Amino acid sequence: MAQRISQLDTIRGVATLGILIMNSVSFGLGGIAVYQLSAAGSYTTLDWCFGIFGEVFADQKFMGLFSLLFGASLILFLDRTRDRTQSPIRLSLWRNIILLGFGAIHGTFWEGDVLMVYGFCAPILLIFRKAKAKTLMWTGISVFGFSILCLCLVSASINSLDTSVSLAEQAFSEIWLEYILFDAFARALGMMLIGMSLYRSHWLTEPLSVSHLRLSCWVLAIGASLSLLGVYWTSLHNFAIHAVFMGNLPNLLATIPMTIAYAALLKWWDENGYGRWLIGKVQALGRMALTNYLSQSAFGIGLVSIVPTDLISRSTLWLAILSIWVFQLWISEWWLNRFKMGPVERLWRAITYRSWS
Repeated sequence: MAQRISQLDTIRGVATLGILIMNSVSFGLGGIAVYQLSAAGSYTTLDWCFGIFGEVFADQKFMGLFSLLFGASLILFLDRTRDRTQSPIRLSLWRNIILLGFGAIHGTFWEGDVLMVYGFCAPILLIFRKAKAKTLMWTGISVFGFSILCLCLVSASINSLDTSVSLAEQAFSEIWLEYILFDAFARALGMMLIGMSLYRSHWLTEPLSVSHLRLSCWVLAIGASLSLLGVYWTSLHNFAIHAVFMGNLPNLLATIPMTIAYAALLKWWDENGYGRWLIGKVQALGRMALTNYLSQSAFGIGLVSIVPTDLISRSTLWLAILSIWVFQLWISEWWLNRFKMGPVERLWRAITYRSWS
């Protein structure tokens, strides 16, 4: 316990809470609603407000935060196991094969699983484990850039077909799965490499200066404005399929700076201890991130199966989000007051070391 880095637990806890905002849209309204505000669930002004809030402040940013921490945690795991085993690389590979297995099981009942993406990214991250912080940063930005390039190519191909909605929707359905897989892989791997860079440079673990705090606030404001511009541009084109893709471009451009700004502000919160009672609960939730991530899917899919479809909208989804947040904040702290780690984390560790002790 004394070896844990509290800032990372705080950031991971908030990332786990935040990723539910967009995942809940997928649970309740379908995957297309995550990318297109007008697709489903936007019936009232309040629905639109919640939808735009999610697009600007949550979409891609919390997954980016989660991915950033995954990259940092991989380096941290290697550093801490190097003195306990002669083959930390092999142990890390085995550990992430297990994570891949968890993702495969999770993916059988929800197609939005990210654990498989993380499991596939891990061997690539190990190749870069000894790279310098600057190299990791620029490599991560470049890999992330492939997602932006893919977005532009897909949008151009759809736009060149026809202005006909039917043709655009047909093209969209044909490329949807391929685009999503490539996009998720590029974004995740890019942010992981950036996370490795921030950990290698000690930025993630060193105290945040006042100047960096001010800079983070400005970056967050500029990034949010850029994301909002994308939503506005898409609305001007009546949420046409090609406009949805190009409208997502400002959001993609804002993801890296906003994600790092979130991490900086959460570090500052952890270091200054405002609302220590809440920080403790968030850290507990972060220490059980895998358990909480998987249980969010179980809660979300379970609720959708029993709630009438006509009652589900972008605003009513927030009732479920807040309920799950309150429950997980409470249960995580309660559990860790009695056990050393979460149940899925315990299983993951036991299989990794082939020992339950």
